[in-house]
Amino acid sequence: MNYPIWIVPGIGGPWVIGIIAIIHIFLSHFAVGGGAFLALIEWIAYKRNDERIYTYVKSHSRFFILVTTVAGAATGVAIWFSISLVSPDGTGSLIQSFTLAWALEYLFFVAELATAFAYYYSWDKISKEKHLLLAKWYFFMSVMTLAVINGILTFMLTPGKWLDSHYWLHGVLNETYLPSLFIRLFIMFAIAGMYGLVTATRIKDEDLRVYLVKFCSKWLLPVFFLGPIVTLWYLSQVPQVTLETVFTGIQSSGVGNFSVLARALYLSLVLSGTVLLFAFFGPYLNPKGFTFKIALLFMACGLATTGTTEWMREMLRKPYVVYGYMYSNGIRKSQVEKLRQDGFLTDAKWANVNTDPTSSKQCGEKLFQYQCMACHTVDGYRSIKKLIGDRDQESIVSFLKMMDPKNDENPYKGIMPPFAGNEAETKMLAEYLASLKPKDTTQ
Repeated sequence: MNYPIWIVPGIGGPWVIGIIAIIHIFLSHFAVGGGAFLALIEWIAYKRNDERIYTYVKSHSRFFILVTTVAGAATGVAIWFSISLVSPDGTGSLIQSFTLAWALEYLFFVAELATAFAYYYSWDKISKEKHLLLAKWYFFMSVMTLAVINGILTFMLTPGKWLDSHYWLHGVLNETYLPSLFIRLFIMFAIAGMYGLVTATRIKDEDLRVYLVKFCSKWLLPVFFLGPIVTLWYLSQVPQVTLETVFTGIQSSGVGNFSVLARALYLSLVLSGTVLLFAFFGPYLNPKGFTFKIALLFMACGLATTGTTEWMREMLRKPYVVYGYMYSNGIRKSQVEKLRQDGFLTDAKWANVNTDPTSSKQCGEKLFQYQCMACHTVDGYRSIKKLIGDRDQESIVSFLKMMDPKNDENPYKGIMPPFAGNEAETKMLAEYLASLKPKDTTQ
């Protein structure tokens, strides 16, 4: 509430976060799965005393370092910038609630980076046994980084006991912590295999290339055979209200989140099936014919699958940024009743900057920016114009009053947060929204 608003026309602020996050996830997951990949393939080279495999591992490690420590770190910083601009209240709450967890994550991350650099720059400078030990240590540090981050990510959907205790460890070790950790590890192994295919297809030695291409394809097996089981475990821990919203939701498709989630669910299943068939009929059954260009196409398919699945996971907690605690617009659930009595604009200091308090339409625009733009744009992604349709100001007032979580007839219950403002502000917002309706030019 007490932060300046960041307006992103067309796609909206959340999609800025989404685009950066999808790329970062695909890179950062490689940082963990790729660590396991390096440790295992180097162990194979050590056991076989195969210099050809050692040459490949050394080349792959350079690719690994560039992707994870340069591109991965850059997109990670970009995420922090974007979330602090789009959702400053949510970001601030996570930092304040998990200060110790973030400190632990930082220590593990620094150790992970130091080990990664030591691993790459110590090639041919230390014994093979010690170099293999560095690979194992890197994988351990990367998993520990994941263990902390996973707790904070899952907390946002299932805060559990934290809602009552506000004890950080209750928030980290929440109901979906373990199933989510296993799912992410399986996905990370699959992504490591995809990245491995990119470098393996560049090998000139045909016998080695065929062996490594088939080896890389096997890294996708855990996510497809064990992933569905762990996913069912994960879904059993998700709030039942959320699942009902996803699978029943709003019956009027084309307007609400249900239709979007349904399409995303189907797309995720189709893409996952495509990746499975791609991996089986491509690098596994036909490693000789699997080329570098096909490997890049395979990675693009993996990126699309990862992005769709992550987007669905984010949507599960709507209309909250922290489920049951803070709505996606940064308003805490406990604040709503007070704001309905006292008004929103009286407390939102930045909303009154450069605003004429006598202009109800201008105040209504500020109310829209602070309470609706966390999910909607004016006429872009989730256009508020389309949602409002042909409603007049009076109908919009009724619409805003209808969006009460206590109202069982509210079709947007569990999807859109309630409007947190008094009677006068409800009319201000309605006046602004009504002004967005295209003027009738036929008369």
